[in-house]
Amino acid sequence: MCVGPGTRHDEPVPRIRALIRRRRHTLVLAIVVVLLGVGITATTAAVGAQRQAQVADELCTADSLAAHWHAGSLFLDARSARTGKTILTHRGDEPTQTGSTMKVVTAAAAVSALGPDHRFTTSVVDGGEPGTVVLVGGGDPTLSRLPSGQDSVYPHAPHLDDLAEQVLAARGGQPVTAVQVDTHLFDGPAWHPSWPESARTSGSVSNITALMVDGDRDDPTESYSMRSDGAVARAATAFAALHGPDVRVDTTSVAVASGAKVLGSVRSATVSELVGMLLTDSDDTLAEVLARHVAIAEGAGRSFDAVQAGSTKALVRYGVPTAAVRLVDGSGLSPDNRVPASALTTLMRTVAAKQDGLAPVDAGLAVAGRTGTLGEHGRFTGAAADARGHVRGKTGTLDDMYGLTGVTDEVAGDRVVFTVFAEGTSDPDARQEIDALAAALWRCGGHASAARG
Repeated sequence: MCVGPGTRHDEPVPRIRALIRRRRHTLVLAIVVVLLGVGITATTAAVGAQRQAQVADELCTADSLAAHWHAGSLFLDARSARTGKTILTHRGDEPTQTGSTMKVVTAAAAVSALGPDHRFTTSVVDGGEPGTVVLVGGGDPTLSRLPSGQDSVYPHAPHLDDLAEQVLAARGGQPVTAVQVDTHLFDGPAWHPSWPESARTSGSVSNITALMVDGDRDDPTESYSMRSDGAVARAATAFAALHGPDVRVDTTSVAVASGAKVLGSVRSATVSELVGMLLTDSDDTLAEVLARHVAIAEGAGRSFDAVQAGSTKALVRYGVPTAAVRLVDGSGLSPDNRVPASALTTLMRTVAAKQDGLAPVDAGLAVAGRTGTLGEHGRFTGAAADARGHVRGKTGTLDDMYGLTGVTDEVAGDRVVFTVFAEGTSDPDARQEIDALAAALWRCGGHASAARG
């Protein structure tokens, strides 16, 4: 090929070199932009983390409240409901009195040992003698002497008049002349020696017997109506009266003959329903009866002495540490009960997750400022008013302590489960201090991890 004058063989080279230089500049610029972006992102993240920590510090005031506690001695354990990580603790592993927070233990044990659909049966069998029948106690304190269709403090309770009609029909209209009782299902003393007599006269608790009506209340429609010292006699007399004024009553427990003819039976509401009543209304008698049924189901015995073995066996299934747990009764009425706050919080975490069949226990918790014992005594007012409806739990009160175990609503992706006891104080203002701490834990929620770095 011929090349004319003035033509250069290397003319494309400068263009290539210029292109390379432009691309190099573009690459450098891109790298700079990326690095600037990373720096901005890192700075933004740092600022975000700093702000999150600042928000957490503003919201998470529980530390300060615990540090400046006034109401007696503080026992506290608070944890993330999601991870179980400790948020705040103060003497949380030390066993202490529980008051009625014990009812969460009893309710959970009942669901575990008995099952949520279990019912208790009261029956009447032939007594073997002409005109004699035996009223067999099945450990149902909700059995009512009110006419069917009229509710006592226990909704959906079985009624004695239903049972009496079944007996009359089964006997072909033959009259009943004598009523005996079989109360052997429960054993031991009916009244725990550590309970104050005022608990009976104030209407808190009855004698714990396998046969009673309306929780042995003088007034079946009043929760805190005085109880008697003759629960079995009240039930047997009320049943006999349905068969006529001259029916003889014998309250000495008799053993029902094997194969005795069943003349009638009625059943309680389910354990699930009873647990709800127990927790929301803080019913001591119902708690004690359920604890006794748990002990029987677990093969531990039939008396107060069996509550420890029966309920702790059920608790182990929920992963609750029981080495430091001492259970004297099922209601928490005894000042001799001892449970660490950490053990109750561990159980509450399982309850709040509705695991292992514990949804009925969760559903029975009172709501702050609205229901049950959290809707009384000015609970969750003042500085804690914003937490109304956002904390659920079970309260506990004795002459020298106040307590609350519960769970908060979710904030910042997490809920808080907690137990707090104010021990060694009879000042009712302790309730407000507990409420303020519970409200602070609710506001903190998922911010707790940021507040602790």
